[in-house]
Amino acid sequence: MPRTPTPQEMAAWPAPNYVDPETRRPLVLGINIPLLVLMIAFISMRFYSRTVIVRALGKDDWFMLAAAVTAVATSIMTCIATQPEYQTGYHLWDLRPEIAKDPVKTAQMAMATQLLFVPITALTKISILLTYLRIFPSRLNRLFCYWMMGFTTVWAFGAFFMALFQCSPVQSYWYIAEYPNRKCINVGPLYYITGGLNVISDGLIFLWPAKDLVQIHISLKQRVTLVAMFTLGVLICVAGACRMWYTSVYLASYDALWHGCTIYAIVTIETSIGIICGCLPACKPLLTKMVPQMFPTTQSSTHRSAQKKASKLDGRPFESLGEGIIVKEEGYSVVYDDAKSQYKERTVTNVSTSRGRDDDNVSAESEQWIMMDELKKPSKGQRVRLAV
Repeated sequence: MPRTPTPQEMAAWPAPNYVDPETRRPLVLGINIPLLVLMIAFISMRFYSRTVIVRALGKDDWFMLAAAVTAVATSIMTCIATQPEYQTGYHLWDLRPEIAKDPVKTAQMAMATQLLFVPITALTKISILLTYLRIFPSRLNRLFCYWMMGFTTVWAFGAFFMALFQCSPVQSYWYIAEYPNRKCINVGPLYYITGGLNVISDGLIFLWPAKDLVQIHISLKQRVTLVAMFTLGVLICVAGACRMWYTSVYLASYDALWHGCTIYAIVTIETSIGIICGCLPACKPLLTKMVPQMFPTTQSSTHRSAQKKASKLDGRPFESLGEGIIVKEEGYSVVYDDAKSQYKERTVTNVSTSRGRDDDNVSAESEQWIMMDELKKPSKGQRVRLAV
């Protein structure tokens, strides 16, 4: 928690300005409102794509919805906290005690922001990892996703309870006058540890697919678009690093309400951009329809040529389903390598963008992309879906 100003510091304060005091409220509102609108728009597009176009809601969608609902509540609360009667965003020397509505509520909203930041971040990361499991189900990716989900869960519990029990008793955080002998831990080192782990995990999670996306046999424009969709998460790492740095400023200062307002703004950027980035892959079907120049489909003349050539290979029949091929023979799968103009017998480990039958549960506009695993034979009776 911020320190208490010394008598010497209070004596050096400038004259109070009760008419037109300096405030950071416009900063919070200017960041919160646009990002709140964007976040709601992207979560809406995600659910439209998944329910109307793809027609397949998954666990990742519900985790992201939970994160978005919590983030909306937090954004609204931070906007309320910056109202003059709650005094957040004002210098201590400009505060007017007679207009203070309820200082206890100001402290409670500060505590609530610390606590809610943790589940928003954790739910967003878990949703993204569940999306990776659906899009890139290789063995290495599964291990990465499960380990990161476990790490995120442990981190969330630790960060949540550290923030909750930073003062003893808990209510002494906001009932300061009633508990003059309260005991509060030095949360600075703990904030740096949890914040640092959060930034590192952000970088690992958001940059993880880049190594696979650059290898997909699609046009350069499509590849750049897909990589950019995932690497936008770098902005979250930058916001997290800024939050860690400004937390040190906040803890070293006595002007808690002034500096706390800036932390509100950074938290909003970090959580909102995280949810928006997490929704982008699921929004691809709708974005493909809205902006086909930026998000073109993978259907091409090369694909149609590959279908014709593939059907001749060993006389094995194939069934064309929109943007993919389903291998109907047992114990066998093929992938067309356009760069080498030949076919390789390999196992395809994921679901590609293809129009499946009712029991396939895959749409033509699916946001999923192709990934290959180690060379091996598929199991008997396995149907393999692939795109070229």
